[in-house]
Amino acid sequence: MTEIATGGSAPERLLVLAALAAPSADERVELAKLAHEVTDWPEFLALARLNATVPLVQRRLEAEELFGLVPEPVATEFRTVTDHIGAVNDRRLAGALELLRRFDERGVRCVVLKGMLFSAEIYHDPRYKRMNDLDILIELDQVETAIEIYRELGLFATSELLGKAPKVRAERSHHLPSFVSRDGALVVGTHWGLITPLTPYTIDYAAIWERVRRIDFYGVPAWAMADEDNLHHLGIHLPYYKTGVRELGDIWNLARHATDLDYGLLEREISRAGTESLMYHALSLSHRLVPSPDFARLLTGLRPRITRFTRYDTARKIADISALLRSRSTHTSRIEKAYTEFNMTAVAHEKRESFARLWKDLLVVPGDEAARMSSLRAPSPLSAVGARVSAPYRLTRVFQRDLGRWLFPAALAKTVVDLGAAYGAEATRRVRGRGQAVRPGIEDYAAELGLTRADLQAVLDSQE
Repeated sequence: MTEIATGGSAPERLLVLAALAAPSADERVELAKLAHEVTDWPEFLALARLNATVPLVQRRLEAEELFGLVPEPVATEFRTVTDHIGAVNDRRLAGALELLRRFDERGVRCVVLKGMLFSAEIYHDPRYKRMNDLDILIELDQVETAIEIYRELGLFATSELLGKAPKVRAERSHHLPSFVSRDGALVVGTHWGLITPLTPYTIDYAAIWERVRRIDFYGVPAWAMADEDNLHHLGIHLPYYKTGVRELGDIWNLARHATDLDYGLLEREISRAGTESLMYHALSLSHRLVPSPDFARLLTGLRPRITRFTRYDTARKIADISALLRSRSTHTSRIEKAYTEFNMTAVAHEKRESFARLWKDLLVVPGDEAARMSSLRAPSPLSAVGARVSAPYRLTRVFQRDLGRWLFPAALAKTVVDLGAAYGAEATRRVRGRGQAVRPGIEDYAAELGLTRADLQAVLDSQE
């Protein structure tokens, strides 16, 4: 029998088991036993919500004929969340299929990444979790063709909210700005790389493209990376603090699904890319919840090559199962949204509001979010203060890891400059009179795209 979440309570172990895409016979027996032991179903639902895995858990309980154990008020809440996510995902999938058809017709090799791919190949369920967007990988020389197809389908680039046309900046970025349908149903992340070139990591994209394979994606021709490259991508792309079952489940389920995965190849690619610390962190968290002999061997090989901070911080995260299952934080997303909204407008008071939100979220982190970042389940008053004091440092490390050492502080400095410029432009306009053009705000940009401000906010809010 697989040792799942050793030391966890019945609800915690049940949550992990219910997130297995294909549990073994022994695991199904254990799952049924644990389901009958759960007495606090509202707590279980809260844990599933925190880990963003409500649909997957409900689906597994239903498949095992155990969902009837859930009291009706709690079952109703499960269904409400699952049905909402399902409806959103259905619209997103419909848009994705039409887009992929266009790519195939134009001869663009379009690789489907992460959740959308796994929904078809591993979970066999396009509703298994909330899909923020359709992430794809295409070759750099096909980007302009992709943009043409987006235009044909009526999608707009989020950069156009800043008055900037989407451009390839391969030396600074690995993706285009998101393209969004006007009803918000489809959001596309277009990548020619898997991580920003501003980081010290070196991914062998030529080798990745040699290993891609043709797939049938819900009846539409598409492409997928090799399993080894998908697992590598999950590890390097794992948000440092958004580490719930929603994210970690894809790692262990991919490894269990890909029974012929070449771990020697994976280790060589990790070494070549210099991503040992990223992969050690991701695989350690996954291995703590769903142990894997293959992961254990790989982690042993990676351990001598990781940073001291990664070794210490990862050990702290996996020390307690209960804390790990309650440590998922989306606070970095709030900061990213505030930064996006700051750049979406040239109106001084709108910039001030988003500027204040951005800096407050960076420097004054709520106590519950700070506790999650420090893996504290029931912190003492002293440790709670320590977590809040250290949170800005932790956040800064994460953004520097994801954006590059110097780009993040440069971006923060630019917000100060831009805010001052916005107020300076407004003062100049007042002095010179009404003849001066009024700089556009969020509503003005939205109107140019045939949207309302509420439409734009809905798109932002759909991104976790």
